[in-house]
Amino acid sequence: MRALAILLLSSLSLISLPTHAAGLRFALVKTAETETRDAFTIEDGAWGEKVIANHVAVLIEHHAATLLLDTSLGRQVDQQFDAEMPWWDKPLLQYGTVTPVRDQIERDGIRIDRILLTHTHWDHASGLADFPEVPVWAPYEEIEFSQISTPPAVLPSQFKHPIKWVPFTFAAHPFMGFEQSHDLFGDGSLVLVPLTGHTPGSVGLFLTLDDGRRFFFTGDASWRLEGFTGPKEKFWISRRMVDNDREGTRAQLEKVHQLLQREPNLQVIPAHDEAVQRKLGYYPQWVE
Repeated sequence: MRALAILLLSSLSLISLPTHAAGLRFALVKTAETETRDAFTIEDGAWGEKVIANHVAVLIEHHAATLLLDTSLGRQVDQQFDAEMPWWDKPLLQYGTVTPVRDQIERDGIRIDRILLTHTHWDHASGLADFPEVPVWAPYEEIEFSQISTPPAVLPSQFKHPIKWVPFTFAAHPFMGFEQSHDLFGDGSLVLVPLTGHTPGSVGLFLTLDDGRRFFFTGDASWRLEGFTGPKEKFWISRRMVDNDREGTRAQLEKVHQLLQREPNLQVIPAHDEAVQRKLGYYPQWVE
């Protein structure tokens, strides 16, 4: 009887052990793309060359929750853009045909448990209105920024509906060269870090799969991977339009540049870099 009790207790203890994000996977959900000049996206780019800039959200399945990193362009983006984007900025920020995230994932019965925002710019927060029931995680500084900023960076209409904000702060736990971090599930698989500069509360997300492959989603600190490998800033007109703090943004470019020198296998994924994202594929294709 005593042996049976010991065996039972051992089994229960094994069941309660952390599963280290078993089954963690992600997919890039592409909502739209636009063709633009290489020079418009990065410093010293070529005016004679064209590149594709993507609009994507990142769908993440963790054993504890299903998350969406950014919402990309949503069902109401045309109304939002037409009504609030200044006419002189519209030609530079045009986008192609939109297929919203919610339309894509609902076909497969996927339910989102929480939304994480890399930042609250219009092309990352447009789809918030499509998920009014879902809690939205962001630093206090970014929530405040969404309430006081103006077009072309932020479109106020995207925040008029009641949003279930979940403010969070970073702890003094160094991670991958960043002095602070926020481990979402305590297993090291999804770790947020501050990327202050592009906006006051910009964040990046490190995602580590079970086999050790690590990805770093960097939002709009740079639109292109070359911004980190250079490092290079955005084109001067572009950065004046969208970078809230130029010096802060430059500091983040340099930090990620140094990180890549130390960790050459780290896969950095800027939010709009089609060349990087194409290699991973798009939903319903998963990286796992």
